[in-house]
Amino acid sequence: MSRSRILVVLLVITLLVLMVIRGRSRAQVGTVIPTPSPIPSATATPPPATVSRSFHCNCTSAGQPVIWAGNVTATSYFLARQAAVSACSAYLGSKPLSPLIPTPAAATGAAPTFAPLAINACGQCACN
Repeated sequence: MSRSRILVVLLVITLLVLMVIRGRSRAQVGTVIPTPSPIPSATATPPPATVSRSFHCNCTSAGQPVIWAGNVTATSYFLARQAAVSACSAYLGSKPLSPLIPTPAAATGAAPTFAPLAINACGQCACN
């Protein structure tokens, strides 16, 4: 090989080494990741409007026929049953007291007794 050829090869190698060293000495430039724009917060969906409807209800007490029947307005079966119990109690409260029931003790001069009131006369109400 000739001397000039060796010098050209050395010059090329030197330039390549300088390019590699120069590239390493540069600060790394990262890609800029865009910051996501603030997303508006989700607004709460308003609850659906509750629609009242009419229910037909019957109330009984154990072993007795229907003591109250009527229509109530409510948004659900549960609330209709509660309204029926209230309406039945109000109805029974507005009725006059039960009549005097004569007992065998009345013939002997003892104090008369009245018919006992049911503890929960409107305890069983059903609506549809």
